[in-house]
Parts: sequence; C-alpha cells; structure tokens
Amino acid sequence: MLTVLAFIVTILVIVAFHEWGHFLAMRAFGVRVLTFSVGFGPRLCRFTDRRGTDWVISAIPLGGFVRPLDRRDGEIPDDATLEEEFSGKPAWQRVIVYAAGPIFNFILAFLIYWLLMMTAGERGYAPVVGNPTADSPAAAAGFEPGDRMLSIGGREVQTWQDVMGRLVLYLGDAEPVPVQVRDSQGQERTRQLDISAWSQDPEQSPLPVLGLSPAVVIGEIAENSGAQRSGVRSGDQVLTTDGQPVPGWSAWRQKLQESPGQALPATVLRDGREHSLTLHPEPVTVEDRVVGQLGVLPGGIVEQRYNPLSALDAAGGRLAEQAGVVWASIAKLFTGHLPLDSLGGPVTIAQVAGQSAEVGILSFLMLLAYLSITLGIINLLPVPMLDGGWILFGIIEMIRGRSLPERFLTTAQGVGLTLVMSFMLLAIYNDLVRQFS
Repeated sequence: MLTVLAFIVTILVIVAFHEWGHFLAMRAFGVRVLTFSVGFGPRLCRFTDRRGTDWVISAIPLGGFVRPLDRRDGEIPDDATLEEEFSGKPAWQRVIVYAAGPIFNFILAFLIYWLLMMTAGERGYAPVVGNPTADSPAAAAGFEPGDRMLSIGGREVQTWQDVMGRLVLYLGDAEPVPVQVRDSQGQERTRQLDISAWSQDPEQSPLPVLGLSPAVVIGEIAENSGAQRSGVRSGDQVLTTDGQPVPGWSAWRQKLQESPGQALPATVLRDGREHSLTLHPEPVTVEDRVVGQLGVLPGGIVEQRYNPLSALDAAGGRLAEQAGVVWASIAKLFTGHLPLDSLGGPVTIAQVAGQSAEVGILSFLMLLAYLSITLGIINLLPVPMLDGGWILFGIIEMIRGRSLPERFLTTAQGVGLTLVMSFMLLAIYNDLVRQFS
C-alpha cells in the first residue's frame, strides 16, 4: 500500500509542477487554457475556474497535460478571441511556453534540495575503503584498506554517495577511471579502476561489483563498554574479526551480536599500522534475546550544515550534479554504452518510491527531486511530441522568419509519437521481465 501511495504522490507532484509551468506561461501570454489535467482516463474530480479552465484529476496517474485554445483543434468558440489562441502566438512565446514545464521541474528539485540543505544539511560517510574483495577490479587497481578517496576523474568526492554519483558518469567507458586516494600512510596515489564489470550489469550496486566496501571506522566509544576493555580507540579501522575480513558495518555488527561474552581476535588499522586486539562484546538483552554489543558508533561521518543563504549555493550544486548524472545516463543509453534493458518504467519507479518512503521523508524527497530532474531533462530532448521537439521547431521558425509547413509538423509529430511510445513500451517490458525473472 505504501508503494502505491508513494508512486501516486510522486507522479502527481512532479507532473503537476511540470504542467503548472506550461499553464503559468500560457496565462502570462494571454492564452486561454481549456484543461489542466493530472492523469489520464476517467475523471475522478473536476471543477471549472472563473476563466473557464477545467481542473481535472484522472484515474491513471501516468502523466498529465495542459490543453490551450488552439485553432488547429477546431473552430474558435464564439466567446473567444484570436488573441487567446495558442498557435497564432509569436514563435518566441511558444518556445517559452514549452520550456516552462521542464524549467519548473528543475525549480521543484532546487526547492527540495534547498529545503533539505537548510533542515538536514548534508551527511554521509567519508569514502574510506575497507577490505577490497580478492580478485576484484578494486584489488587489481591496487586499492588497500584505509585508502581515502579524494577525487574520481578529477572531480572531488567527500562521501560514498559522491563516489557512486561520479562512477555513473563513466558507465560504459572502455578506459579505467583514475581515482585519487590518500593511503593509510598519508601518501596521495592514483588508482586506475576498471568499471567494465559494472557497465555490463548497471542495475547492480557498483561497490560490491567492483569489490569496494566502506571501511568499518570506529567513532564514539561508550564509557565502561566492551570496546574500552578491548583497547579499541576512536578512529580505528577494523580489518578482521575472528579471523575473517570485515566486509562492512552490518556484517560486523551481526558478528558481534552473535558472539555475546566471547573473546574475538581482531585486527585494526591505526595510524597506518596494523594492531592485534581481542574484542569482548558484552551480553545485552534486547527483545528477550541476548546479543553481543561492543558499545561503539560508526565514525568517519562527514556532516555539513547550511544557513538559508549558503543553502542556495549548495542546492544549486546538487541540482547541477544530479542533472549531469541524468544527462550522462540518457546519453549513454542512446550511444549504446548502457544496455536498453536498464531502462525502467512505472513499476520500477513505484518500487523505488516505496522503498525510499519506507526509509523516511528525507529519502523520499531526495528521490522526488531526482525524478523531477529526470522528467525535465527527458522533456528537453529534441524529439517531436516532447517539449524539446517543439522548442526546436520554434527556434527554426524564428530563424526562417515563417512557420514550418503543417504537413511537416504532422509527420514529425507521428514520428515522435512512435518513438515515445516505443520507449514507453520498452520500459514497461523491462519492468515485467524484472518482476518475473
């Protein structure tokens, strides 16, 4: 139920904001708007405002539209004037109307990022590398425990989220990606990371595919805890426990929970040197079950707070970064560097929306902003039937000084409709394959 609700809210918000941009631009140029609809199919609710616009919410939440008064759709009603008709407006006004929808998607994403920067700030784990998986691309590149990633392809990274966002930009590239790191000895080095294994299966999370895992770095230590008795210090990076490499916080915490009262030999990285310790997870009763707890919190957390003014710059940076990721992904789809089966449709969107809503409101808002950016960029593609196609035709009309032939526009619209429907059907097909495979 949460998945369905999150999907509906997501589509309603980003589509309504997109169409609102078209609507306001039309009204600004004196165009009569006949219908503002969110969704398609049977109408669930409707009302008409004082200026004759029908506001509609329909049953199928897979899009929306704004329908202006247009003489190409039929005769002009007796109560309307030619000044209220859309197709007779100057080309530059029509270009602005078409561009307003995607622009409003970017505005929505910016406002969400601004709100999040002011309230929650930015928080994440520093990209310190744990134990690289044996025989993995990370191991082949020479990554070592304690490597702190500084940049990827010359672009600075501060958190693991930044790392994954940067790696997306290189999906499908044949050449290894240069990763600048500071090793545990404090020396800066460059690791050449081959991401071809992830390019072949981009639906997977990049870190396990490439053999990378976030380091288990100790943060705050509780007083009189098992960690203090074990000699653990803040800043230690846990490498092994009970003779096994530590793959990450979740697995390490589970190992401790399964070992109440036991003595576990461990190896930690401290100031660039390995030290042997014995961990003593203390027995604690949690929900009628005895588990082991060491009394430590994760370390290596990067946190940044913003005031309303500085949040503007941070929100703009995040918008530009995510737009670059979306654009790079779309470009790689069209150039063949990404397989077409990575394209997702409404089922994928619904699942991701539901998962983000389960995590919390902040995660859901981040997804909402990302999808709004995606919708804006897709609509700017120069394909007839999309806003970008009509923007292109409007610009050509301004250069020519006269309208494009009606026959050409009709043919282009048919071609564009075929392309758009083909990609929609492919996305739905991919969704079904994922569900039943």
